[in-house]
Amino acid sequence: MKRVITHRSNFVWLLIALLFLLFSDAMFAQLDSHQGQRLINITLMLTIVAAVWSVETSQGRWLNWKLGMTFIIAALMIGDSIIESNFLAIYQLTSSFIFLMFSLLLCWRQVMFSGTIDTNKVIGAICIYILIGLIWSFGYLIVEHLFPGSFKGLEDSLWQHNLEELIYYSLVTLTTLGYGDITPQQPLAQFLAYMEAITGIFYTTVLVASLIGMRLAHYSEGISQKTRGE
Repeated sequence: MKRVITHRSNFVWLLIALLFLLFSDAMFAQLDSHQGQRLINITLMLTIVAAVWSVETSQGRWLNWKLGMTFIIAALMIGDSIIESNFLAIYQLTSSFIFLMFSLLLCWRQVMFSGTIDTNKVIGAICIYILIGLIWSFGYLIVEHLFPGSFKGLEDSLWQHNLEELIYYSLVTLTTLGYGDITPQQPLAQFLAYMEAITGIFYTTVLVASLIGMRLAHYSEGISQKTRGE
């Protein structure tokens, strides 16, 4: 039976795409592949395509915007894989950052402002959390590219080789673990780090708790209606 992305299951597919990106990036770093730059470009393109078709849009202009950004990012990734240099890095990082921000906005609109809270929206809240971590990862990569040495613990100049380490650092910071193996050394990097920690605390304690509370409220209301009906 053919599986179709619907408004009730779209976040499941987005979550799979995001987890695939995180796992494949870690695996490429673990294997220390010489083709890492190209493989990361391909994986990122696949994730972006999945995001385009899984995030719901209610207006055609949003879909056109998503498709346009996808084309730009894909062209940059293909060009970078052919040239195999750091020339296109800032354009790749900026366009990916903007695309992830845009995807976060669309996810936020669907999760917070459309209908009742169901399982798909709870999964959507998880997707938003991962997207926040990825957005900050690319923000860190942009800062490191513009101001080399912003982070202690990075050993490579190519952003594709630093992506896994800064995703790790971003998610550790978002959850306020703070292992200390990678540390921000310059003011702008430090600013981004503590702002991400604040965002992580706010999101988990306020927004996710609100979603779960609304879900339980709808569940209790459904039980009450069934009881009155009997």
